[in-house]
Amino acid sequence: MLASRGFKTKRSAEASKPAQSKVPIEAKKPVETRPTERKRPKRQTELFECDFCNKQFNRKSFLASHMNQHRHRCESCDQTFRLRKDLKQHSEQVHGPVLFPCSICEYKSTNRWTLKDHFVRRHTSSFDYSCSVCGKKFKIRNDMVQHKKQMHSTAPPIICTVCGYACRSLPSLRAHMKYKHNKPAYECSLCKRCMTTQNNLEQHLLWHKRKEKVVCPTCGKTFGQKRDLDLHLRIHEGIRPYACPVCGKRFPRRTAQEQHILIHTGQRPYTCDICGQKFAQKPGLICHRKRHPGPLPPLPVISIRKLIMDFTQNLSDATVEKKET
Repeated sequence: MLASRGFKTKRSAEASKPAQSKVPIEAKKPVETRPTERKRPKRQTELFECDFCNKQFNRKSFLASHMNQHRHRCESCDQTFRLRKDLKQHSEQVHGPVLFPCSICEYKSTNRWTLKDHFVRRHTSSFDYSCSVCGKKFKIRNDMVQHKKQMHSTAPPIICTVCGYACRSLPSLRAHMKYKHNKPAYECSLCKRCMTTQNNLEQHLLWHKRKEKVVCPTCGKTFGQKRDLDLHLRIHEGIRPYACPVCGKRFPRRTAQEQHILIHTGQRPYTCDICGQKFAQKPGLICHRKRHPGPLPPLPVISIRKLIMDFTQNLSDATVEKKET
């Protein structure tokens, strides 16, 4: 009765299963066990450290690429920069302009090449370059080239588009534009140096504040270097080591002595580049040039060292001849 209703008995269910062929089961082969391999210890990654900022890299090539960030180092604070212009800007804003002193006189320059030209003009005696038109001699070739352009050029003058000032050459026009029309708006109240931005002026004033001052104990005048103070103290102490070979008058500085000797030579080496008037001493030329109207070009460089050397040599030779007679 249960079977008729769709239910199967246990026996009938087993009978309904398909007959399975009995296959003998093969004996399972034992699995070959390999000896356990020792795990190699992980290789420690070698790190390469930057000597400047201590930053570490896992590859030497990464470190070499990173070192380009430290190509230029500041000599004052050891800060490094990738570009030379960034180093120059940092030095001027934080530490003030770098001055290169002349090894012979008191001249200082912010440029090594300018200092080199100064040394040739003031402290050498060979005139290797001469003007092919008038025969005037020069120590530096560029001075001769500029002389020919300014004095012997037949080209028409170059007119300033701002004020109409006539210039003989393009460098003269550039100098005119720089000193007359393109002056930076931010001026230092201490040294009168001009800056292009307010931030640059503030950084420059900080440099003045940090700069060590050397004070004269007699008059209170301040100097940036002890050497300048030592030269100044000669005035108070009456030290005048440079004597005139003609009249015996003594001077605290060699430059003052040389300017004085020019009076005895009877020559007028200082010529006004505007009107041609000649002067025996440099201060006379400076005062005279101020009388000319309009903006003035930079003062022409005139060397008197050879003139002084020749005069003193002739004077000593004449003295020796007198003694012998």
